[in-house]
Amino acid sequence: MEVTRSDDTLTVRDLVNRFLEAAEARKEAGELGARTFADYFRDCERLVSFFGRNHPVESITRQDIKKLRAFLARGVMPQTLNGRVGVARSIFKFAYDEELVEKPIRFGKDLKRPDRRVMRRSRAEGGRRHFLAAEIRTLLDASPPQLRAMILLGINCGLGNKDVAGLPANCVDCEHGWIDYPRPKTGVQRRCPLWPETVEAVAAVLGHRSAVETTVRPGVAGLLFVTRKGYPFVRSEPKVSARGQPYVVEHDAIATTLKRVMERAEIAIPGLGFYGLRRSCETIGAETGNQVAVDHIMGHVPATSDMGAVYRQHVAESALRQVTDHVRAWLFGSVAGRKVHVSRVRSRSGSKTTRVSAKSGVKRAGGSSGRGHGRSGVPGTPAGRR
Repeated sequence: MEVTRSDDTLTVRDLVNRFLEAAEARKEAGELGARTFADYFRDCERLVSFFGRNHPVESITRQDIKKLRAFLARGVMPQTLNGRVGVARSIFKFAYDEELVEKPIRFGKDLKRPDRRVMRRSRAEGGRRHFLAAEIRTLLDASPPQLRAMILLGINCGLGNKDVAGLPANCVDCEHGWIDYPRPKTGVQRRCPLWPETVEAVAAVLGHRSAVETTVRPGVAGLLFVTRKGYPFVRSEPKVSARGQPYVVEHDAIATTLKRVMERAEIAIPGLGFYGLRRSCETIGAETGNQVAVDHIMGHVPATSDMGAVYRQHVAESALRQVTDHVRAWLFGSVAGRKVHVSRVRSRSGSKTTRVSAKSGVKRAGGSSGRGHGRSGVPGTPAGRR
């Protein structure tokens, strides 16, 4: 949407309306999510609340900007303030870029983001946000089949909630033990070797889906995981309030189901959820020293200064296996002796599906039963990696 400059004095209300018009055009084009647009709307409301709707934009002073930052920081964590400051800067920059004002609004250091040191300290005060090996084993033993497969994909491949919820079944190759799935958030291509345990769990989900009729809602056909009511496990529902304010209702059945299992297993750590599996995968995988392979598995966007990523055409399968084997050894202990047999069978409907049978020689730490919850069997394992 082209935004033209008005000859009249530009007020704060005019500016935020123009900004939201441009943002809405991007949303309609599929370039901006409904959740992000709703966040922009609230950020614009804050600017109007602070300055007043009829305040001329060109009369905003450095002193006003300094007071604005203090206003945005009231009662919020540094991470939230970081986002608010970023949007405020974008709105002011939008005014100059779209030629709505003659000269840029200079905010200098008065509207700066929280210092990195402050951000790190805030995260540290929030407590542990990754899972220990014993906790993951406990969750695997206590989870229903679909959640078990999700947990294994989370720790094996570093998939987050939305990654798992949007995973197409045809991206998972159970026969050869690979997943080939661009990360939805960034579009970065990634491949990851699957553990025998992961293949077995995914095949069980596919087998159940082929044997039981499930109502599938439009737009979710082909997904690996679908709720009993036929919805994706994570979805966003855009709404508009009576006052015309857009907002989004988030439905995350993965988070709610895992929370119930964690409560039953007495794993109660504030702020720790499914995404903690992705953090564990990154943390333990990085111990191999092969960060290139870890980044590929995680789907990280390379830094603009990383020329190696520009020239690198692929990552060797052996390098990817080095990372996933290391994480598997951390989680289960010895990985020797595990054999998986894959066969193709026909479901009731006549379509082919995958059946997996596994003979396990994997020795989990904590006893011969394979259900131990003690320390990982990896020699020299520090207490923080249990």
